[in-house]
This record gives sequence, C-alpha cells and structure tokens, in this order.
Amino acid sequence: MKYRAIIHDSWVLTQENKKLIWWFGFIPALLTSLVTMGYLGYQVAAFWTSPHVNSHAGPKSAMRWLFDFGADLVASSPGLAVALIIVAAFVGLAYLFLPVFTQGALIQLVAHIRAGRKVSVLQGFSFGFSRFLQLFEYHLLIKTFSIVSILTEVAFVIRNFGPESMMVFGWVFLLVMAVALLLALFFTYSEYYIVIDNTGVFKSIISSGGLVVRQLHHTLFMFLLMAIISLRIIINVLVALIVPILVIAPIFFFASITLTWIGVVVGAVVGLIALYFSAYFLGVFHVFATAVWTFTFLELTTHEEELDLRAKAEVEKPVNLREKVESVTESLEGDEGEVKVIE
Repeated sequence: MKYRAIIHDSWVLTQENKKLIWWFGFIPALLTSLVTMGYLGYQVAAFWTSPHVNSHAGPKSAMRWLFDFGADLVASSPGLAVALIIVAAFVGLAYLFLPVFTQGALIQLVAHIRAGRKVSVLQGFSFGFSRFLQLFEYHLLIKTFSIVSILTEVAFVIRNFGPESMMVFGWVFLLVMAVALLLALFFTYSEYYIVIDNTGVFKSIISSGGLVVRQLHHTLFMFLLMAIISLRIIINVLVALIVPILVIAPIFFFASITLTWIGVVVGAVVGLIALYFSAYFLGVFHVFATAVWTFTFLELTTHEEELDLRAKAEVEKPVNLREKVESVTESLEGDEGEVKVIE
C-alpha cells in the first residue's frame, strides 16, 4: 500500500473541496468545541469545589451551585431561563445527532470523489440521511468504551473519594482503558463498512475486526502516521492561538484596570477569534483524516478482493481439453470429410 500517495491524495482532496470543510468539518467542529469547553469548565469547577481535592472548598458542590443558580434564574427572570433551556436543549440535540450525520455524509462524499464522480453539498445531505440510523446506533454502542467516558468516570471517583482511591481503583481503570484502546483498534473500519458497504452494525464490527487482523501492519502504520500528523496540527493550532493572545493580553490587562467594559469586549472578541480559528483547523483536519481512512479502507478491501484466490478460480475455470479439441476439429471440417477425434 502506498502510504505517501494516500496522504497526498487526501490532502489534495481536502484543499480542492472547501465546501466539505465548511459544511461537514467546521460546523461539527465548532459545536464540539463549544460542548468541550462547557464540559471542561464543569470538570474544573467540580474539582475546585470538591473537599476531597481542594481543602478550601466551600459547602456547595458544582452541581449544587448550578442547581441553585438555575432556580434563582427561573424565579427572577423566567423568560431568560426558558430561552437558555431552549438553547441548551438545541445544542445538546445538535451535539448528539449532527456529528453522526456529517460523518456519514463525509465518508460517502469522499468515496464518490475518489471514484471520479461529481458531488454537491445537497447530495452530501442525502448521503448523511441514508446511513444515519446505522451510524447513530453504532455510536451509541461504542460511547461506553470511549476514552472520554472512562476519564469522566475516573474524575468522578477522584472527586468523591479522593486521589488516594486510585490506589484501589486505578488498576481497574487501566484495564478498562486498555480494553477500550484495543476495541478502538478493532473498530477502526466499522463506520466505513456501514457507510460504504451498507452493512449492519454488528456485521460491520466483525468485518472491521477481521480486516484489522489481516492488515494489522498497515493499520498500525496508518495510526502512527496519523498520530504524528495530529501532533503537528495541534502544535500549529496552539501557535495560531497563543501568538494573538500574547499580543492582545497586555491590552486586555490594562483595559480591565481602567475600564471594565472594554476588558470584557476585548476578551469576548479574542475568545471568538480563537474559537473560530480552532474550529476551522479542527474541521480541516477532520476532513483530511476522514479522507485518509476512507482511502485506506478502499485500498485494503480492494487489495483483498484481488487476493481472493477462490473467487478468482471460480471466474477462471480450467479449460476442458476435450471441448477445446472438438471445437478445433469442427473449424477444420470441410468438403473433404470429417476429421476423426481419437478418444
């Protein structure tokens, strides 16, 4: 398998199809970034208010504080509270469904572009709907084994039982995480079997595991290669975000001292700019990574079809010598008489 060609073709496809980045990369990346910011903010607040982690923590936990804040907001401004609940519900539903929808659309679009077909954004939406239910079922199934879910459980145990509890439960979480990483490796091609071959969820998982076992060296090399590329992308994103912050931070500091509202405005603008660029970089990388794995899947499965000796033997059956001789003699027959075939 030509790794360099796959990486090059995937990057060319990403650069030549900007609409894929905006509709199927940037929007889900922006939504994921917002949810991730809220999730990390809650985790920081939960650790800060946990008496098992912070000895100076107050009597209220982060969850209790949020509940009291919501109750006070409903009592004082019911209209604003209802609006915030609607926005939160919309963001939650979008985060639950939109990444799955765009992933199915993106895989099919990349596969069609690789086949030389012209596609549009509207076709991408139809592709997303055609495989949505299978992909949604698959994502619900693997959520339990995701690294984020395991880390959330680790954080919950530390907050409620203290860091020393990891002396007891640490080996359990390490074992679960090892199993989760192994399953993630075996599930590598499940989405692509679901979307491209239109197979069921469990059959796709089994087929993915079999393909990984048969092509383990190719899969591990692509994982390593994508990890190196991911690290470089992360470094580029950090540089793109840190440099403007270092330039604007002094302005924000002095503005916050003199005029508070100027500091708030500057901070909000800087935050929005940073969110935009980070979501854009993540969207570009998501499209690129999806193209890489789609090309890899198509390359591996096509290669396996070429190596299927039984199927090839059925197509190219051995020639029957008697039938061949009879066909030759029939062509040689003329007016002089028949040619006798010696058995």
